[in-house]
Amino acid sequence: MNKKQVAEFAFDIQTGLGRSDAPEFDRLRTIGMAASLAVHIRGVGEIPYEVLRKVSDFYFDIPSYALRDVIEVLEEVEFIDVVSTKSKIDRVIPTVPHFRDVYSVLGEHKDLDSLNEHEQAAIHILGALQQQPENRDRLATTSGLDKSVFDRCVKIGSHGGLIREHRVRGRNVLVSPVYFADNLDGLADIAATAGAGEIGKALAVIRRHQGWPLSLAMTYGEIGGTKLTSTQSALISKLAEEGVLKPPTIAFDNTSESFLFTPQPGRARLDCANREIYERAMALVAAVRKGQLLPDQYKIKWPLSILRALRDRGFLGSNSDANAQYRNLVVMKVAYLKETLAGRWQLHLLPTEENKAALDLAIQLLQTGELAGMEANNEARIALSKDEKYIQSVVAAAELRKREKKAVDEQAVFEFEQLMLTFN
Repeated sequence: MNKKQVAEFAFDIQTGLGRSDAPEFDRLRTIGMAASLAVHIRGVGEIPYEVLRKVSDFYFDIPSYALRDVIEVLEEVEFIDVVSTKSKIDRVIPTVPHFRDVYSVLGEHKDLDSLNEHEQAAIHILGALQQQPENRDRLATTSGLDKSVFDRCVKIGSHGGLIREHRVRGRNVLVSPVYFADNLDGLADIAATAGAGEIGKALAVIRRHQGWPLSLAMTYGEIGGTKLTSTQSALISKLAEEGVLKPPTIAFDNTSESFLFTPQPGRARLDCANREIYERAMALVAAVRKGQLLPDQYKIKWPLSILRALRDRGFLGSNSDANAQYRNLVVMKVAYLKETLAGRWQLHLLPTEENKAALDLAIQLLQTGELAGMEANNEARIALSKDEKYIQSVVAAAELRKREKKAVDEQAVFEFEQLMLTFN
């Protein structure tokens, strides 16, 4: 596992646990807090410390007593400049580079070089669950982790919504809502029936070829030149039927086609306000995949080049296939069609911020297969750019939230009780 992934899991753990305290996770959560703050302050102007303190607590579950450690980390990786008067922080100036990956930078921080046993175990477990559901007993055995450490990490993960355990077909199956948002019961059942390893292999093929037409995958038993086993073909069909994959559909002429994408992640990786952007990005990829693999007359050779041209020029050259190929984009208000000659149309992007973000994401999905950069809470970014009075009004309008007690550690309770007995 590379250091960037470790930093991403630190973000996931912090987002999942929120206000819950888990004393086993120390520096890992500090890096997670730093990542959460970094993705939100990029591009924001100077922030008064009191605004940062209140926004961090309210939106990112970073308590005031932890904020100074987080600021220290961000200062060390040169993501912020701090303006202080004596020992008091007055304001913070974000300097997060626009073209550098936040997690890659934070992954190199020295704190991640000395993680304790529980932190390493949690990362290992989440790393496995990111790829596929896992049989609990099998994962515990193959991981080589101490049983008490493994059980404790699963318990903390369950408490924080990072892990869900399903009892299906006589097996305990672990699934992470962070990486799989839809129909976890159905996903666990499929994993217990077919084996989690086969699911992981099938999803890996889709990840390398996002937006592949479902009918072609089923008819030819391959995706992007990669042959599918009969089990994998059946799994992909079942995952689509059960709504785990939720492939978008394009209707054209007297038929329609569904396009395969990896499962939609949960709120930690895809903020709810960005879900519409994700839907539009999938529609963009599906549209160019149709032109590439199911053309009416003119075949698209390089779908990535088409999306880049739309981004750079704002429109695509006219052709007779455009009306059928891009109709969904018009319905979703991503673009509009302009008829240039009888039966020929140009596609023009509607240049809203949401559509530009969707287009960037569509290009990313075709380039890397990965969904990234969609975790930012836009309300929090707005609050960071306002004054203290604004965030105070936001806090006052919300219900007061008490900090949760930490997830109970039975061993710690037992040892404490034994210690108390020595004083009797």
